Amino acid sequence: MKSIDDRIKNRNSWFKILIISLFTMVLMFKVATAKFSFNFSDLLSFILGIFAIAISVLFYTKVNEIVATLGELTPSLRKKKKVASLPSVDREEAHKTLREHQEQLQHIKQVQAEVKEKLVSAREWEQDDQRNYIDYLLQKEKEATVLEQKMNELRHLLGETGEFPLSSGQERITSLNELANVLGKDVILSATFDELSEHVKIISSSISPTLQEGMIDSGYIDADFQMTRKGLKELRSTAKKLKR
Repeated sequence: MKSIDDRIKNRNSWFKILIISLFTMVLMFKVATAKFSFNFSDLLSFILGIFAIAISVLFYTKVNEIVATLGELTPSLRKKKKVASLPSVDREEAHKTLREHQEQLQHIKQVQAEVKEKLVSAREWEQDDQRNYIDYLLQKEKEATVLEQKMNELRHLLGETGEFPLSSGQERITSLNELANVLGKDVILSATFDELSEHVKIISSSISPTLQEGMIDSGYIDADFQMTRKGLKELRSTAKKLKR
């Protein structure tokens, strides 16, 4: 059955080729036997026709380029339209939630600053007390990270740009001595490599960018803020120099 269909298609194709060939031969014969006389108006018409065709092709090309460009911009335009089309009630609710998150984050940062100050100033604490405060500090750091993520999602939904900045009152850890003070001498010396690396990673947002770059350049941490063996050795060496 398939071979019969193929034969019919081939026959139709050859028939079309034959018709076109005959038409071309007749046209060429007419052109060859026709009397030719130069006429400036005919030449001008021919030139204008070629020019019109060129303009049409150029216009068609430009239109295709514009359509392609609009096609690339369509996702962003839809996204902006989606943001702009949020109901006013939803936008008000989102702004309200964002303000609440800001207040919660500010409170957490304030508590963190107080705990860090206690850790730095306290010298005679028992190891268990230091661990409890450090665990509490790490828990607050996790809560702050979650809040910042939620706030950034709300800002993205509302069409606002930029990440949520750190509060102006947030204290920064600017040296290895301060980092060792915050973590605690006993904790640093007794914690395993994985535990200490996790502690440092959790409070990474409290470490100043300058100190972070210095630790990376010195090989104490990698690009993912994972502590290296060299960093562990240096941090423990720094902790040993601290007074209890």
